[in-house]
Amino acid sequence: MNPQKQKSAYQSPWPWWVQGILISWRLCWIVFCRWTPKFFNPWRVFVLKVFGAKLSGMPFIHSTARIQIPWNLTMRHRACLGERSNAYSLGKIEILAGATVAQEAYLCTGTHDFQDPSLQLITKPITIGKNSFIGARAMILPGVSIGDQAIIGAMSVVSKDVPDHQIVAGNSAKKIGERPKS
Repeated sequence: MNPQKQKSAYQSPWPWWVQGILISWRLCWIVFCRWTPKFFNPWRVFVLKVFGAKLSGMPFIHSTARIQIPWNLTMRHRACLGERSNAYSLGKIEILAGATVAQEAYLCTGTHDFQDPSLQLITKPITIGKNSFIGARAMILPGVSIGDQAIIGAMSVVSKDVPDHQIVAGNSAKKIGERPKS
């Protein structure tokens, strides 16, 4: 269910039947999950799996997290999507074991080809490494890989890969430190 080539900038890259599934997904999340307390996490995991998310172990998905296309989301054991975080999963997003995406962080896998008059959708995957931490309101741009045990400071904009154990912050994110290797 990848995006199709658009004939114009005003046309959706998704076929009508995918748009129907996405409308069903959003309605289902609002009606059955958005209002649920934290201890209903197994229920939210179940609903995400029904819509094709690849979840292993017991990840935590906050009820106010937004997931654009659930079948493009992969989460491992004890990975966390925090309060009001946004997994804009037009392309694949993989959040490895123990990684935390803090409140209001934005993982964006989609952009556009600005050289093309029809502004074709371009998707690139995002990978969040094991035991890494994405700070509040940070933005991770398409195609970025965050290394294991890396830390992204609050409100940072990350447009390049971040190696294992590195601490970055700012707009554009720059190295400000390194975590000890264990």
